[in-house]
Amino acid sequence: MVPGGQPGVLVTVTLVNRSMGRADEVGLFQSEFRVRIEGAAEGAFLPYPDVGASAADPEELSNALLYRDAQTYAVGHGCAAEWSEDTGALGSGELVAQCLPSFEAPSISPDVLLEDGTRLEVPMRPLAGLDPNDDGMPALVTVVAEYERWIERQRVKVASLPEELRETASRHLDACDDAAGRMRSGLEYLRDDAHAAQAFQLANRAMLIQQERGELKLRDAHFDAKTKRLTFSPPLVDVTDDQLSPTRSWRAFQIAFFLMSLRSAADEPGLERSGVELIWFPTGGGKTEAYLALAAFHMLLRRLDGSDDQPAVDVLMRYTLRLLTSQQFQRASGLILALESLRNEYAELGPREFSIGLWVGGASSPNRRQEAVAALNQLNGGEAGASNRFVLLRCPWCRAQMGPLRSAAGRRIRGAPAVIGYVRSGDTVVFRCPDMQCRFSSGLPIYVIDEDLYERRPSFVIGTVDKFANLAWRPEARALFGIAPSGERDVRPPGLIVQDELHLIAGPLGSMVGLYEPLLEYLCTDHRGKKPVPPKIVSSTATIRRYREQILGLYGRSDVTLFPPPGLDAGDSFFASYARTVDGDLASGRLYLGVHAPGLGSLQTAQVRTFSAAMQGVLDLEPEGRDPWWTLLVFFNSLRELGGALSLFQSDIPDYLHVLRRRYGLDAQHSRWVRATEELTGRLRDDEIPEKLETLGVKYPGEGERDAIDVCLASSILEVGIDIDRLSLMAIVGQPKTTAQYIQVSGRIGRRWWERPGLVLSLYSASKPRDRSHFERFRSYHQRLYAQVEPTSVTPFSPPALDRAIRAVITGYLRQTGNVGHDAPYPFPSDAIDEVGVLLRNRAVALGLDERELAEFDQRFKRSARELRDWERQRWTGGYQTADIPMLRRAGEYAPPESRRISWELPTSMRNVDAECQGSITTLYLA
Repeated sequence: MVPGGQPGVLVTVTLVNRSMGRADEVGLFQSEFRVRIEGAAEGAFLPYPDVGASAADPEELSNALLYRDAQTYAVGHGCAAEWSEDTGALGSGELVAQCLPSFEAPSISPDVLLEDGTRLEVPMRPLAGLDPNDDGMPALVTVVAEYERWIERQRVKVASLPEELRETASRHLDACDDAAGRMRSGLEYLRDDAHAAQAFQLANRAMLIQQERGELKLRDAHFDAKTKRLTFSPPLVDVTDDQLSPTRSWRAFQIAFFLMSLRSAADEPGLERSGVELIWFPTGGGKTEAYLALAAFHMLLRRLDGSDDQPAVDVLMRYTLRLLTSQQFQRASGLILALESLRNEYAELGPREFSIGLWVGGASSPNRRQEAVAALNQLNGGEAGASNRFVLLRCPWCRAQMGPLRSAAGRRIRGAPAVIGYVRSGDTVVFRCPDMQCRFSSGLPIYVIDEDLYERRPSFVIGTVDKFANLAWRPEARALFGIAPSGERDVRPPGLIVQDELHLIAGPLGSMVGLYEPLLEYLCTDHRGKKPVPPKIVSSTATIRRYREQILGLYGRSDVTLFPPPGLDAGDSFFASYARTVDGDLASGRLYLGVHAPGLGSLQTAQVRTFSAAMQGVLDLEPEGRDPWWTLLVFFNSLRELGGALSLFQSDIPDYLHVLRRRYGLDAQHSRWVRATEELTGRLRDDEIPEKLETLGVKYPGEGERDAIDVCLASSILEVGIDIDRLSLMAIVGQPKTTAQYIQVSGRIGRRWWERPGLVLSLYSASKPRDRSHFERFRSYHQRLYAQVEPTSVTPFSPPALDRAIRAVITGYLRQTGNVGHDAPYPFPSDAIDEVGVLLRNRAVALGLDERELAEFDQRFKRSARELRDWERQRWTGGYQTADIPMLRRAGEYAPPESRRISWELPTSMRNVDAECQGSITTLYLA
């Protein structure tokens, strides 16, 4: 039965080739068939029932509303089934079965068009105070007013929706009203508070400066052997206020989020501050600029109120992947230098510098000064295999080259300094721009050594979530939270926490992070006043499902604001809409093409044929138009599959390209050759990754002595942080494990869709049922791609998470808060144990744990407290050579049996840690 009680018929149509003879002679290649009901009335084709629409889950109902026109009319069996464009929601038209399906996903535009067809713009110069005739406020008022008018127009449409969707639609628009109200509140805040108005203006100016300087050309170093001088080209560009571009504008959603979050970013208690802001916008939409502007405002406001003259960390920003951390560190460093340049102009910003620190693992940057000096000596000595762990490769202000100075061939230049920009100063290493004409040639307020961070307390600290496992190991980290060595809080703790790519904080990692979060929030809460002031939490993602449950599990906060709030249709939330041409048609989007070739016998053969055809096909374009599709970016779900493909590009694919040359009679000039193949995986050292990204940015036909890359083979490192505009051709080998990963990976190409749309070749394995299912539902899957994102799971108080990390959280509290117990585990700190017990149990209650689960937590906590009391260890850490066994040992580290019995094994990372051993090959047993 179908809606309305009418009977429906499920029809199976099969195409069978009964021809006799050799397969290559009678085979039907790229066949398809179409099914049409002649003379049928409108609605003859009925969609498959939407099971999710009747569910009680609010997000399922939201998806049913947003994607109500994206129905599934057919499912393939060994082929992909779809329907012609005129089928739509009416069910007329024809159904199509194809062997090579395609779907062009609409591009999302952040531009807002007014009713007269003009674009809503918010210029940055007036808001930055650089236009004497305009303070920019009218443009902000227009944004809010236009949004409110859009909401009213949507409310009129609710009555025309199916009855079962009206309540969901009203809920969506109520969220829009709340967002608009908070924007209005932000405008009033700027009018009424002089400090807020000035901080807002300076934050806009800092962002404008950062964007201008971030687009300066890279300046490479050159050494003149005759004059012994170091020069940089192109020459230094000093961008004055008059030269700041008048055309730079905020995207509407960026400035709207900024306005909405202003009041809650101030260090005052309030309902908005106790909630979590989640920026949900497609990849490449500009989420980073939105929260960087808020971070700048928060830092400036703290300076202008004049309450803290001592160095203090104002903002904590956390990432999950080292690639993303390093890239955003470079980006945020530009903002910090812009703020520091403004501080020299405005005395009211106080004497302490704006600075930034990188707090990551020892494999990425030196954790101790002694390590930093040794690493610098290795670079200066030109030791083979020496890696650059100092992260900063360019001056964020003038874009001058920093780090090891080498020739184009990679050799050390005779007579030239081996390293530029990294300078030993006393017992540490500091950064100085190597160009003496740069404003920051005397020193860059950038720190990457842990011990320097604890001493300098940078205004802005960027780290990985893994690093916070060190709270149990490094008591000196308390300095980052405004706690002095004496244990007293001497300055304000960080007031703003930013978590990017929230969807990655899920599963086992999310559970571990969620268990540490009560401790982190306590350390970042200002307890000095009459009422505690918790930190403001901002997160962002492009792909997430059931975000309320995830945020509750992570942060224990049920008040969540999704921005922009969804409207009545997936193609229009006011701040983001499907891009259209002037004629109203959908603009070019990212084209997905499905390849499922069971007849070829193996996925490797399909790769050879597909990759060869794609690479050769680029030569059919005019030379000036080849660049976007010249570099083939290939994603693999595992390193094993990637390694197999690497051998294909070394032998099979060059051979098949030769077959194509012979088949089409091509000469050498019109033939494709695989010359440059790169790898982008986690096997690369941290200092190699920026070099690979810079190489990927080289355009066809090449620049100078460098050729454009032909092929780049990538693993999961590709998911986030790869923002190279020229890339527009990708192949994904095998359906990724999650839809979120599929969206994130394919979002790396076609980012400038208005100039060069992207092409994604999705290759499916014939031996994997899941791959085949995705191929058979190719169109319906891609049409509802964001609705297909799987919900994430965060269970911080599950028994495995408690077994692994509850002792680490207890230890972190004792060693960071300044209570008795931070120097040694004995005498037993009973009061502090009671405090951390209450802290964790309150979080468990906030997460909704039942009585049985709470009893499980109580049991584990009491057992841990009893161990700490009864074992009477005299020191937290140390060696095992003496009878004084330390309380802590690192997970995976060897310890004598007696030590294991009376010590805690704590993780140094929030990911899996297993014991390691090394093997060696010997010839002793050979005859």
